[in-house]
Amino acid sequence: MATEKLGATGRITTVTTYRSLLSSRDRRTFTSTAGRHSVTALLETLQKLAKKAEGEAQANRRSDTTDTSPKVRKYAVLSKKTLSAFIDRKRAPEDRITLLERVEGEETARDKGARPLDGRLSAGDMSSSIEFITTPTADTPGTTIILRTQTNNHYVFGSQAEGIQRALVQQGTRLLKVKDFFLTGRTEWKNVGGMAGMMLTMTDATSTSYAQNLATWEKAKERGRVTDPPVKPQFNIYGPPNLKHMFGTCRRFIFRKGVPIVATEYTDKTLSTGSGGAHLPSFEDDFLQVWALPVTPLRREVNAQADADLEEEIRRWELSGNTFQDHQAPDNETAEERQIRHDRIRSVTVKHMFDSSWSFDTLVERHISEVEMPTALFVRNADASGYKPYTGPKPGGQEPLPDIMVWTRTPWPGAKIMSLPPTRPAPECISYIVRTYPARGSFDVKRAKELGVKQGPDFGKLSNGQSVQNVNGETVTPDQVLGPDRPGQGFALLDIPSVDYLEAVVEREEFRSADLMKGIEGFIWTLGSGVAGHPTLNAFMSKFNSVKHIISSADATPNRIAFDSVAGQTTRLAQVDPARYQVPQYDLTSLPQKQLSESEQMQQTITLPENAVVADRGLSATLMPKFDLKPDTRQAHFDPEAVKKETAPEVLELARAAQKAVQDAQKEYEPWRALLAHPGTEITTLGTGSALPSKYRNVSATLVRVPGVGNYLFDAGENTMGQLQRVFPPEELTQILRKLRVIWISHLHADHHLGTASVIKAWYHIKHNNVPNPSLPAAATAASNVDDFGLSVISHDGMLQWLREYSSIEDFGYSRILPLEITPATIGVGGSILAINGKTTSGDLRIARQDYPSLFGFADIQSVRVAHCHGAMAVSITFPPSTSDHNVKPLKVSYSGDCRPSQPFSKIGKDTTVLIHEATFDDELAGDARAKKHSTTSEALGIGARMNAKAVVLTHFSQRYQKIPVLQTVQDGESASAEEDLIAATEDAEADDMDPTTDTTMQNSDIRPPPAGPAVPQPPKLVHQASPLAENGRVIKVRNKDMKVAIAFDYMRVKLKDIIELEKYNEALNELLVKEVEDEVEGKEEAGVNANGKRSSEDEQGKGVSKKQKKKEKAKSQRNN
Repeated sequence: MATEKLGATGRITTVTTYRSLLSSRDRRTFTSTAGRHSVTALLETLQKLAKKAEGEAQANRRSDTTDTSPKVRKYAVLSKKTLSAFIDRKRAPEDRITLLERVEGEETARDKGARPLDGRLSAGDMSSSIEFITTPTADTPGTTIILRTQTNNHYVFGSQAEGIQRALVQQGTRLLKVKDFFLTGRTEWKNVGGMAGMMLTMTDATSTSYAQNLATWEKAKERGRVTDPPVKPQFNIYGPPNLKHMFGTCRRFIFRKGVPIVATEYTDKTLSTGSGGAHLPSFEDDFLQVWALPVTPLRREVNAQADADLEEEIRRWELSGNTFQDHQAPDNETAEERQIRHDRIRSVTVKHMFDSSWSFDTLVERHISEVEMPTALFVRNADASGYKPYTGPKPGGQEPLPDIMVWTRTPWPGAKIMSLPPTRPAPECISYIVRTYPARGSFDVKRAKELGVKQGPDFGKLSNGQSVQNVNGETVTPDQVLGPDRPGQGFALLDIPSVDYLEAVVEREEFRSADLMKGIEGFIWTLGSGVAGHPTLNAFMSKFNSVKHIISSADATPNRIAFDSVAGQTTRLAQVDPARYQVPQYDLTSLPQKQLSESEQMQQTITLPENAVVADRGLSATLMPKFDLKPDTRQAHFDPEAVKKETAPEVLELARAAQKAVQDAQKEYEPWRALLAHPGTEITTLGTGSALPSKYRNVSATLVRVPGVGNYLFDAGENTMGQLQRVFPPEELTQILRKLRVIWISHLHADHHLGTASVIKAWYHIKHNNVPNPSLPAAATAASNVDDFGLSVISHDGMLQWLREYSSIEDFGYSRILPLEITPATIGVGGSILAINGKTTSGDLRIARQDYPSLFGFADIQSVRVAHCHGAMAVSITFPPSTSDHNVKPLKVSYSGDCRPSQPFSKIGKDTTVLIHEATFDDELAGDARAKKHSTTSEALGIGARMNAKAVVLTHFSQRYQKIPVLQTVQDGESASAEEDLIAATEDAEADDMDPTTDTTMQNSDIRPPPAGPAVPQPPKLVHQASPLAENGRVIKVRNKDMKVAIAFDYMRVKLKDIIELEKYNEALNELLVKEVEDEVEGKEEAGVNANGKRSSEDEQGKGVSKKQKKKEKAKSQRNN
């Protein structure tokens, strides 16, 4: 958008046009006309363009071919005021003329801010910088850069890999000003695995802020204050092909309202050129321009069979899978037209996920025979005061249906989309050239005064490139008072995943364009294995020897600790309990970084040119006014020895006492240990937090290793693979993954499964060397083909469908797994059944129970539905007796996932050896637990007591507290009221057992009430003011004296037989956490942060703060926003 002053007549104030929305011919016409002094000629030209645009708009509306991508809109939408201005020539000079008015609720990329006046930035607005947020490490596999500006939006460039949210939290970097994300590389999980979680967090935060701002604006409006309403938020994501498809596959577990996400995919076909072949920017706003560089290998094999297979898959999808009524295939459609239609379908899907008008409390009445299952059915209460679950015969069942009307929820839009248009992995790898606009020179105050310009607003106008009149009525132009322009500065961000792409990148013609490369002072290289140091790359760097080259690659950057806070905590935990904790794995010397491999890895020295530096976390550079690399901003590497020295002496004293007590009590432990089957079973808690990653706790994942049987992963939240690499050295982890037999996903909330694809891909690489399986599994022969399908993923249908859909984007190993849907058991009726899901096979899909040991290593698996969300399940797995187990019941592992305490779960878990149960909330927050369908500590222990469990591992803690509960075993004759009340607390969720007007989560796996407030009544919440940790009096009774309890932290490795030892360490651990919290509070107070987490006012901090300190704090605040 450009806004230009017309001083010739003095009557027209402003003319606003969206140049990017006009054809190149029309754009030149407008530009030449706008430079004339004839307003009449200008209006005639604008009138012609407006009529043409409106005619195209009407035609496009009829054909429904609107392209709503952020880059371009096919037609202009004219307001009545604008049309009237053009039709009635007499009114035009008095009106502000606007060529395009924003469609309500929609904002295009070029619409966010006008191109700066005369294409230059003002001197005060040009300051900008870039900073590396991540470089390749074990738990931050990608390279991410943030570009900050002084007054405008910020931008994120690079990968959005798993772990990116946690990295931002670790560094205290907030993305409040970020609306545009530019993804590099290909659409594959190692590049985009953190995008879904990031967008969930960003949309939640932004929608909450928008709702608050809107409420404030409405109140001001009621008081008569007229201001513009807050702008509806929107996020724009730019990247490679299949980006929309990736988002679309997540529709079963992502649903947000009111924050549109617009994805733009770049290919060579989407790039445009101007006159003379000039490269036009793919993106521009009021601060910078971005040129996308889609790259494919120069030598690529054509797979005719794969092309034919895709065509056949598309044909079948159009016949039976396309549920989009408005996007059915027309006759005689070309392949290009089909691709455009499929792209619209994916765009609509993403819109449904983030910007739907669906209401949480909408219920529809219909005859029971018309209901499409599965869905929850309700009937009116007898007094018509509410609803209750319908429990009679349902559609699709064996019993005849009654002649009644029932109520059902209207499915959220994503649930209606059964499948997406077929696609396949795209070879395009995206890089970018980024450059700011040039900036005007410095304002010469002395010269302005000499020319008679009055100090005040006129100074600002001249600084912004506008002419003014001096005190004598003479015109003073900006060039009279401004110094020489500063050229725009920028960098190239080049992603080369393999040597196959190298030649195609360095031969791009953009690098031969003097105009485009002007001001590009840095090349940032994100390189895959074997690319750094390649002769072709070094030759290119030597050619551009006057610029800085920054290398970010696992071949050149060490595997440093990325999450210092949890590493520090784990190091201190290892001082307290060295048997369960150790310093996280890292390696600052091995280059290339050690990979997961069974073969010996050779170290090698990579030769880089003299003008090349290695990237590191925190490395930054000033972009404007002059590109200046700042190596001193690199963040120091994690130092475990320094951390150990900071541990409080009283903590170490308690730790020594605990270690001695454990040693002295070994004989006392023998009777309990004799009750255990497979006592050497090891439990590793990889992620013990809830909802989203934090400094100290990652999201859910627990690894169980049964010696001589195999390894089992219960849930796999985002960055589970990174957590594994911090716990186990590469050699050991390679063997762990090779012996991985089952991944269990309890439900579809993102914090429980977004790491699944990475784990499967690592297993696929180790076990099958990335070679796909061309055959399909058959239930009858699966046990005899264990080597072909060695890893089973057992879960809900929605999870398995996500794996299948995502496999069309990337070969991550789906062809080698057994996707198994489990039928929840009905107590007293029948047990669980495993059946192959998502792969077309012949014959019976059910796995025979006698095949369980050879396929999975266990003898039985039972699951039940639990009260948390649609499809949520708890599971109990029983292993065959081992020859070393004498007179003890077989090993049984029970896992709750997320849930309210469940009576059916306690039944299938009867006599469990170890129960791994969520304990999201402290007992004092029981109201929150009920409202959010989680369990408290006492409720989790109560389930363990009812199961007669030998051990309980508590996990999935709320990120709001880090306390250790005080556990006391109930003595004979003593009451344990909390556990005795369990029967009343259990919630059996045969799924939908709540009044639909009070439940907002049962239909969608990730639906949350809108931020402005719940649409329907919610259960009451218990307001609790937490007491200081030092006064911890939260005593929790354990009813079963033979049940031992472990409080889990990330990276804990505990053998089943050693859980009995952990209670000895609770006092030392609690003291450690007290000290950590005290240190954090002191740190915040020193930084001027009050108890609410907000920056204190000057009065709170004391007025003796120096101006220098205030300036320093302000700079830090701007950096972190």
